[in-house]
Amino acid sequence: MDPVPPIPPDLVGYLLHWGLFGSLSTQVYLYFLAFPNDPRWTQMLVYGLYAAELIQTVLLTQTAFFSFAAGFGNLNAINEEGNLWFSVPILSSAIASVVQVFYAYRIQILAQSYIVPSIIVLVSFVFRSTAGGIATGIIAHQSRVFTDFLGTRVYIATGLWNGGSALCDVIIAAGMTYYLSKKKTSWKQTRRIVQKLIRLIIETGTLTATIAIINLILSLLPGKPNYFQTTSGILGKMYSTTMMVVFNNRTKIVGGEHSSEYMSDSDGTRTANPPPGFGALGRVVVTQEQYTYPLDDWNPGSKKAEEARAPRDA
Repeated sequence: MDPVPPIPPDLVGYLLHWGLFGSLSTQVYLYFLAFPNDPRWTQMLVYGLYAAELIQTVLLTQTAFFSFAAGFGNLNAINEEGNLWFSVPILSSAIASVVQVFYAYRIQILAQSYIVPSIIVLVSFVFRSTAGGIATGIIAHQSRVFTDFLGTRVYIATGLWNGGSALCDVIIAAGMTYYLSKKKTSWKQTRRIVQKLIRLIIETGTLTATIAIINLILSLLPGKPNYFQTTSGILGKMYSTTMMVVFNNRTKIVGGEHSSEYMSDSDGTRTANPPPGFGALGRVVVTQEQYTYPLDDWNPGSKKAEEARAPRDA
């Protein structure tokens, strides 16, 4: 067995994973406060993915405890894969595929076409999840230890897993940007929302694609180092977190240090003035912007637009 580096890559991966789980938990809680009236299927998606992420975190924590606590001082314990064969490639692939299918559904609504969404679903499930993630998990389960893990079969499976992931992310970012850009409107507020969504989609898509490519490169390094363990452990969390960022992009948090929206309490302190429909966490008020995503109709002269303006005109 090769000498263990001063800071094992898998330990760094565990620390990053736990940090991202904390960030994801915060995002889910903000979503719970701000969007209690979201469609049922959307809430099932959010809370279902969070449950899967919780299971993955528990499994990774179990392996980390065995490697660095129960097996402290035993180098063979660090070399053991434990349940990582399931919690990392298989579970991460399943989580990422669900997120990518969600984006494919959004693109289908925007484009009113099944061509691009079908390509995303095909690449995500056939190449990425089935052929890549599951195959990598099976190979890892057979090897049992990291020193026997890397090889030709793993290079092919990892290439499909991470390469398919990066390809999906690029298609999603390009598709969302293209179809959102095609939506023309004279409403300044709507243009601002669309521009913000385009920027957010590009940023999150670039981030997840970059992590997948880095993970692939680390898996193919000569000498078979195990640096890939750092990025492999956070792939699933990156997809869930970026999806929650897109969901929570609809929120506004008022009542902070620099907010101008206040009301006086009986004790003389100032707190945020809560608008209709809000969730409060301490003295921070989480409010929901009044728009839906994707917007159904952006034509100012349409019947829907006239109906939306009627209460204000009256």
